[in-house]
Amino acid sequence: MKTINTFFALLLAGSTFAQLTSYDYNRKLGAVAKEDFYSIPLSPEITAHSRSGLNDLRIYNISESDTAEVPYLLEYQGDKTEETPITFELINDVSHLKCCSFVTLKMSKSKVINTIHLDVLQDNFDKILSIEGSNDNKEWFTIRQHLRIVGFDNAGVSFRSTSLSFPSAEYSYFRIRFDDDSSEKIEVTKAYAFESTTSKGHYDELAVKGKQQTENKKEKISELLLELQDNYPLSYLSLKSNSKSDFYRNVNIYRSAGTYHTPKGDEENWQMVNSGVIISGEQNTFTLGNGQSKKIRIEVINYDNQPVSLDEVKVYSEKVALTAKLPAGENLYLAYGKENEAAPVYDLVHFKDKIPAVLNVINAGAEEFKAAPTLNASAEPLIKNKMWLWVVMGLVIVLIGYFALSMLKKEK
Repeated sequence: MKTINTFFALLLAGSTFAQLTSYDYNRKLGAVAKEDFYSIPLSPEITAHSRSGLNDLRIYNISESDTAEVPYLLEYQGDKTEETPITFELINDVSHLKCCSFVTLKMSKSKVINTIHLDVLQDNFDKILSIEGSNDNKEWFTIRQHLRIVGFDNAGVSFRSTSLSFPSAEYSYFRIRFDDDSSEKIEVTKAYAFESTTSKGHYDELAVKGKQQTENKKEKISELLLELQDNYPLSYLSLKSNSKSDFYRNVNIYRSAGTYHTPKGDEENWQMVNSGVIISGEQNTFTLGNGQSKKIRIEVINYDNQPVSLDEVKVYSEKVALTAKLPAGENLYLAYGKENEAAPVYDLVHFKDKIPAVLNVINAGAEEFKAAPTLNASAEPLIKNKMWLWVVMGLVIVLIGYFALSMLKKEK
């Protein structure tokens, strides 16, 4: 029986790493002196080796007899845009019989806006309107005409569209003129807009392994092919030409989504991620949607102009970090690289208010490919090779069979 118990202990020590070794990569985290919340920065190499769009990231606390998963929050550290509501004061709600009605909106402080949202008392309405702006409530300037708002509520089906979009404008007063010639006057109970503020985020510049520009004279197109070191998540790129000539060209930007097989051989699967215009003398920036890729193709439409050389090309990946409450110890591991893994669901997402605003940083060590971690000497597993596990399992089965037969003989 002592022999059997020894074999089961060996099996338990070896199976401790079963979860961790199901991932292609792991990195040992730095030692944690005190249990607390920490930030774990993810390098571009870590995000590049994710097989499931960062859904496969896991933190494990390894001991001699157990493997515990540590909950975390995933934090993207790129640009953040916040919208603050701006409420208008409603003044001068007046109307002309069988013609029109006016509502004047006063801002406490003039700001640049391009959308106004209206709350309407009535359930059913269909109105054509125009919007004007003024800084003194006397001289008015037309901003946009022939706007329409609609609302209906019938048999349990309701719909409302009461947002007014217009070119960006900065006025102290806005006046809305409703056409009441063919419909009843409506009552506006509230008007508001949103002020957008963007805080600059953090990005890693990616190394460009290769760059090649070719000219397709027949199609009047220039193509710039970029090859990166790895399959990174791509956030944005910037383009600049050192050409002394002025130019204004349309561009299409594609990322490679891998290859597919055809009778003529493997073909690159290009997916368009953005399009726009590049202008001479400017640092032209284009977002790339954070999709993973190792190759980028930039297509410049030259029309009947001479091709331009794109001399300065920079590609960036958004910085990412994990926030987790780490237990004290030296056997914490970050695992990643697993196909079709679903994103984890942790209770921690409901307790963000308990996380300190400032966190200490724990860094991940060197990357290990398909390797079981090594614990401290006091907790080193007795069996490291999977083949030995199979041998041990076979011996255990043989021993159990032997003892079972021995017991049956004694019973007889």
